[in-house]
Amino acid sequence: MKTETLYLLAAVGTLMLVTVASGQHPAARPISPKEVKCLVCKATMNEMELAVSKVDPKKKIDVGDYRLDATGDSKKKKTILYAKSEMYLTELMESVCDRMDDYAKARYKKNGRPVVLKMMTETGMNPEMSEVDFVQEGDLNKSLKHLCLEVVEDYEEDILKMYQQEDAVKDTDIRLCSQVANICNEQPIEDDYEYEGEDERDEL
Repeated sequence: MKTETLYLLAAVGTLMLVTVASGQHPAARPISPKEVKCLVCKATMNEMELAVSKVDPKKKIDVGDYRLDATGDSKKKKTILYAKSEMYLTELMESVCDRMDDYAKARYKKNGRPVVLKMMTETGMNPEMSEVDFVQEGDLNKSLKHLCLEVVEDYEEDILKMYQQEDAVKDTDIRLCSQVANICNEQPIEDDYEYEGEDERDEL
């Protein structure tokens, strides 16, 4: 998948340069840094959700204090879902930004809406590629991975708390990128969910 994506990105870049030079198709206008960071933040959380959803829901792990008492048992040890363990989530955060190599900045032809588009899906080439104009970038979109790393490093504790909630958390892209980090401007989600970390931060 990785090699296929690199070849695809190179092909898209070459095709875009040819079409722009020939006047056949204009490159999409640049996307503002704030919009790009918002899009990367949401893509990062979507990748996290996808990875977590693939973990065996029956898989569990023992966590806690492994010091033994007089009977040989650990009083503080408990069993939790593997997908909610700090070990798994930390490993995921350390690797999730590598997936930004599969993305490219673009705008939809129909309305000009900006997007960071995933080039290859699990079933093959993303069919939405024909619906966008790619933004011409000299760095081949390497800045996307850098922005992802910024988000993960700055909000690591918030991400952990979000995924370790007892109930399943939906719309993590909006909850982190808009409600917690204030990177995006979506309106708050109105439901009964209350994020524990909100009281620890200044009011947005």
